Amino acid sequence: MNSIPWKTGLALGAMLLPGFTASALDGILIANESVSATTLKAGALKDIYSGKTMYWGGGQAIVIIVVGDKTDTAIQEASGMGVSQFKTHWQRLGFSGRGQPPKKMDDVEKAIALVSTTKGAIAIVPAGTEARGVKKIDIQ
Repeated sequence: MNSIPWKTGLALGAMLLPGFTASALDGILIANESVSATTLKAGALKDIYSGKTMYWGGGQAIVIIVVGDKTDTAIQEASGMGVSQFKTHWQRLGFSGRGQPPKKMDDVEKAIALVSTTKGAIAIVPAGTEARGVKKIDIQ
C-alpha cells in the first residue's frame, strides 16, 4: 500500500487547521481607536496572544484585555493554548520581565470601556456584543 497520498493529505490538513480554527473566532476582536489595523491574519493574532508580537506596527504597545471566562474558547482559538496554559504562559512572561500579562475584567461592558480608554488595547468579546467607542478588527 502506498502511504504517500495519505501522508500528503495529513500534512495538508495540519497546515490548514490552525488557520481555519483561528479565522472562525468564537467572538469579536475589538481594539482601541488608536490601533491602525482593521484586519489581522490568524497567525498575527496568535502571535499577539502568545506574546511573540508585543507592539503594533507604529511602535504602540499591545495591551491584551481578557474578559473573564466568557471568551475562553476564543482565547484558545486565538492563542493556540488551553486557558490554564495561556494563564501560566503569561505569568512566566511577566515574572521574567519579557511581557506584560493581559488585564482581566469580569464584566464585558467594563472590558469594552477599558479598551476604549487604553491606547493599543485589544480584547475578544462574546459574539453579538454591541461594542461602542472601539473598533472591530476582522480576522482573515
